Amino acid sequence: MPRLSRKGWGFVLGGTVLLAGGTWGLLHFTRTPQAPETAAVPAIAVNTLTVRSQPIASTLELSGTIHPVDQATLSTRVMGRITQLSLEAGDRFRKGEVLARVDVRDIAAQTNQARLGVAQAESALAQTQAELLRSQAALNQLESQKIEAQAALQLAQIDQRRMAQLHREGAVSQERLDQANTTLSQAQAKVAQVNAGIRQAQAAIQQSQAAIGQSRAAVNQAAEGVTSASVNESYGTIVAPFDGVVVQKLAYEGEMAAPGTALLKVENPDRLQLEISVPEENLRFVHVGQPVKVQVDAVNQTLNATIQQIVPAADPNSRSFLVKIPIDGSDKLISGMFGRIALPHGSQNGISIPTRALVQRGQLQGVYVVETNAANQPIAVLRWVKTGKTYNGQVEITAGITAGDRIITNNIAQLSDGQPITVNP
Repeated sequence: MPRLSRKGWGFVLGGTVLLAGGTWGLLHFTRTPQAPETAAVPAIAVNTLTVRSQPIASTLELSGTIHPVDQATLSTRVMGRITQLSLEAGDRFRKGEVLARVDVRDIAAQTNQARLGVAQAESALAQTQAELLRSQAALNQLESQKIEAQAALQLAQIDQRRMAQLHREGAVSQERLDQANTTLSQAQAKVAQVNAGIRQAQAAIQQSQAAIGQSRAAVNQAAEGVTSASVNESYGTIVAPFDGVVVQKLAYEGEMAAPGTALLKVENPDRLQLEISVPEENLRFVHVGQPVKVQVDAVNQTLNATIQQIVPAADPNSRSFLVKIPIDGSDKLISGMFGRIALPHGSQNGISIPTRALVQRGQLQGVYVVETNAANQPIAVLRWVKTGKTYNGQVEITAGITAGDRIITNNIAQLSDGQPITVNP
């Protein structure tokens, strides 16, 4: 075996020292963090609770979106230039206020023309009614003349019969009989003339009555034209249908608007409701008049409400039913916010612990469980858990601990993992 030189022995000794130092460092950094370095950590007195499995009320959570009860897209029903539309998104208004105007001068001209037509039709009706009155007066006069003519005819008939009898007896001359015959003929002609006049007057009355019916129809038609034109003219003024706020402005002053052009999208922020789509298999848990608590996380509020309506028709795509829940008592809610409710859904066995026993570390949650160390002394061991629902100061634990575990319920902030403890009796 070759002998090492002095230089070689130096390399060997140096390597041995480095190896020893590295081993010491590795042992130093990998030792247990619970190993005492100087002195023992003092024990902390704690209260404990033995976890038990117990019935826990199960709830059905349903979520939806807050919508306004009153909402509308205001539009015009006439064509014209927009002359007034000064509101902007966020502006409030009251019911009945004029929100927009459209130039309707053409329709106003039509309205005036329709009113002129009404005046003309009414004038024609008045003339026809006057003619009817004249015809009725003439008929009345002819009726009187007819009575007189019939009386004269009766006298002429009596006189003619008497003269004819006397002429046969030779008591009167032929001339006197001829005079009686002439008088009778004149009386008969007068009666015939009066009857013809009566028939003419009656025909005139019938014509006047028919003309009056036509004139009245013309007046009504003209009046309907005025009403229609006035209604169309009123469409140029857009009035607020309810108290509300402008959500979106869809047109501007100076633009031309056609019938159906949307101008403003408005809603009432003071009347809101939570709308939830409930799957058909869960519909049996929902009832009209059922009190619920609406949780709105965006404003950190829980509001008491009552289910008001279940729309009696399912969405053909999702097979769900729309449930509407009016919400009152909050001025922080805004249309479009997310809301949820929880409905009773039976019960099931589970584990729940006081919320005060829960440890929060960032996004993680845990509890301190009582265990023993190598010296058989009680220590607090941090165990991460998965939580469920929170109710009445209790929180459901779905994973991490089991029935029979003892958890610590006080002095949580003073504890650390592996902390020695003393359990209060």
